Amino acid sequence: MLMTISPSGLEGAPNFRDLGGFRAVGGSHVRPGRLFRSESLERLTDGDLAQIASLDIALVYDLRNADERTRASNRWPLGKALETVAGIDSPQLEAVSVFDWRERIADPTFDAAAALHWMQDAYAKMPGLFAGVLASAFDRLGAPAAPATLIHCTAGKDRTGFISAVVLLALGVSRDEVFEDYLLTRNRRSPEALLHMLGPDLTRQSPTTRAAMLTIADVREGYLGAALHAIERDFCSMEAYLALACGLDSARSRRLRLKLLE
Repeated sequence: MLMTISPSGLEGAPNFRDLGGFRAVGGSHVRPGRLFRSESLERLTDGDLAQIASLDIALVYDLRNADERTRASNRWPLGKALETVAGIDSPQLEAVSVFDWRERIADPTFDAAAALHWMQDAYAKMPGLFAGVLASAFDRLGAPAAPATLIHCTAGKDRTGFISAVVLLALGVSRDEVFEDYLLTRNRRSPEALLHMLGPDLTRQSPTTRAAMLTIADVREGYLGAALHAIERDFCSMEAYLALACGLDSARSRRLRLKLLE
């Protein structure tokens, strides 16, 4: 029997959560225990590992780049077989500048307003950057023997937030509930996780730089909104984006919903 993760998440990964339970198309719901999202897993406690072991997750989409994966290796329960699909590595990630934010922070004129524009621009590039990842995820999640799957990155908010949102929208979850899940990350991060992301010297930065850093670390409706707007601008609809960019035609969509909805 699968163990349920507490509403507050795991001690070492408070943003770890099950995407099951959301209302979807036709009065159905996303099936619990099939799809999870999280930040990185290097700070998991032994108790966390025991909880994860009970979930029988066998496939992980690790959206971090190669440098991130080297700096912080995930912990995982011993004896639990795991297939990891790496995200997109450095050369392609350069197309989305949010992943090199430390370089911009060095500019003393980079303030909160500039950081906000920068984040929105980064999100607007995500639909093109992650279409291949989504195509792979849709195929795996809709397969006859689809394993329980985890999607994660470093903070569990930007790359993971975008991928999770598109998967939920593909299942027919309403935009209101998709944004509700996306914004939940704002309340699921511990102060330690924020320091881990921004660095221990946050308080020693100038007020301008500190405001920019906190803007980058924030979770805002306008960030995800920029990605969805880019999809509507370039493809006219989410359905067209899913079919043309992510390979989710009607047959694949039916298989995906059969596996992930109840």
